[in-house]
Amino acid sequence: MATTQLPSTTSISKPTPLAKTLTVTPPVTPNGISAAVHQLVAEIRDIHSRLSELSSLAPSYQVNTLLTRLVNLCVVPYSAEFTAYFFNISGVEQLCDKLRPICSEAEGELEKFHTERMLKELDTIQEAASITTILQSFPYYDNYVDLSRLEASLINAFASSPPTSIAFIGSGPLPLTSLCFLSQYPNAHIHNVDRDATALRLSAALCTKLGFSQRMSFTNEDITQEGPETQVSWTESQVVFLAALVGTDTRSKLEILRDLAARLQPGCLVVARSARGMRSVLYPILQLSEDLQAIGLEMLAELHPWTNVVNSAIVLRVKER
Repeated sequence: MATTQLPSTTSISKPTPLAKTLTVTPPVTPNGISAAVHQLVAEIRDIHSRLSELSSLAPSYQVNTLLTRLVNLCVVPYSAEFTAYFFNISGVEQLCDKLRPICSEAEGELEKFHTERMLKELDTIQEAASITTILQSFPYYDNYVDLSRLEASLINAFASSPPTSIAFIGSGPLPLTSLCFLSQYPNAHIHNVDRDATALRLSAALCTKLGFSQRMSFTNEDITQEGPETQVSWTESQVVFLAALVGTDTRSKLEILRDLAARLQPGCLVVARSARGMRSVLYPILQLSEDLQAIGLEMLAELHPWTNVVNSAIVLRVKER
């Protein structure tokens, strides 16, 4: 709304500064970023609503379509201003807190489905080339390969020699990262740890059929729960991976890392998967802070891919005690 103040007749001959005579209040209209952000929030709310109504998150046309749409929305390289605006909208943090467990469950169902399919197919083939093709049939296989290469480059930058003992916490029913690292490090043994006994049984069966039983081992353990003794010999590990879905937020991840740091040998590398920006809609973030130093971990590197690889990678090292 604009209002104009007319000068008095006694001062009509004197020019009056515009700032004193004209006060303009422009209408409030959303700028380009605001409109785009609110549209994105509406789309993500719609996806959450539709996923929440489903009786099962096992792979289906509807589940696959919704999750693909969600991932595609989150991997766009948004600006820092756009991302900050998004997370400052009232209710968005709560929306993400509700959406991540759904994504986690759907990811587990997806891996379980494809592992069971692969096991059936492996019963009918013998050729090594066909085995590779079977692994490549997983929808996100290339993303796992790309992320493992990036993580290996970070490990190589800080390890004094190629690791021969690797542990992966939260390996799930389809241990693609572990399988990728068997290729990256031909002399390595990888120990897979997961709290889901069914997931671990499937992954162990798959690795046996693939011919990797001598280089892979499995332990059903929930590292977030305190017990009289652990089944894993952590002191032998040279590199330990913490899957992105192990720990629901920075606080819980720090608690897990604190317990790990106390068990691991000084110098052991810890690779914690995280997320950044809009990708944190899908996966929880591990915020870097002095808290990591306080629990006995040295921060070495943080990598944020701008490709279709969703996860970030944080490399830590256990400090001398």
